[in-house]
Amino acid sequence: MRCLSRRFVIGLVAAFSGFALSVGTSHAQEKSRLDEIMGRGKLIVGVSSESPPFGFVDEKGELVGFDIDVARLIAKATFGDSNKIEFIRQSAAQRWPNAQNGTIDFGAQTTTIYADRAQRVAFTRNYIDGGIVLIVRKDAPFKTLEDLNKPNVTIANLTTPTQEERAKRLFPQAKLQTFDGIASQFNSVKLGRAQAAQLDAPVAAWYVKNNPDMRVMETRLTDVVNTGIFMKPGDFRLWQYLDLVVSEMTGGYLFAEYSAIYEKWFGEKPKNAKWYLNNN
Repeated sequence: MRCLSRRFVIGLVAAFSGFALSVGTSHAQEKSRLDEIMGRGKLIVGVSSESPPFGFVDEKGELVGFDIDVARLIAKATFGDSNKIEFIRQSAAQRWPNAQNGTIDFGAQTTTIYADRAQRVAFTRNYIDGGIVLIVRKDAPFKTLEDLNKPNVTIANLTTPTQEERAKRLFPQAKLQTFDGIASQFNSVKLGRAQAAQLDAPVAAWYVKNNPDMRVMETRLTDVVNTGIFMKPGDFRLWQYLDLVVSEMTGGYLFAEYSAIYEKWFGEKPKNAKWYLNNN
């Protein structure tokens, strides 16, 4: 009997220890960067300062852009103050390390969601549509892609393998120009040195808004792609919180402010929102 009691006590202690360990592990798993953010009282956000209109330095030396305003809207939703935020300027190559080592809480940096990227960072749902379109002069006669596939036409591309491959595949008879920057690529078409340029759709919309003599061709070169806010993977509470805020921006109580930001930079209503919201 004594032996049985001893075994019972040992078993009970072991069970309790296991329970306690389980509870401890559970509490450890519940620790989130979101708690650190709320305790700190501000967001730390990674952005670009060289990608107009998403993030760039204006003539006053201030960091501005669509992503900057979206990040400020998240700060306002979180703290009631859009200025409760610190921006970390980072290159495209610095995005993943800075998210993974905790330099930033999250990144808002016009980042397209791809499966291979989702293996390295966590993404919220889409907050702006992307995809490649062609920009041409408004008075140009081009209506279809075939109109551009001619020896007397020049296509302006960035120095990326994807743009070069796409141009050679779609316009094998046309000449190609290659540029390091989007501004140079755009100016080549505006000044008549090239007849069309491949641009991301929101960037093209921004250029057209500021250059009425230019237009975007209706036929897209790629499917619509999604753009997400990214963060270190494995923090469910932070991801759930940011995903919820993005959901409210694009179709909930934050939509009016999000829509105003979108129109400010692109001159049109957001195309990625619920269709009936833009009818109000």
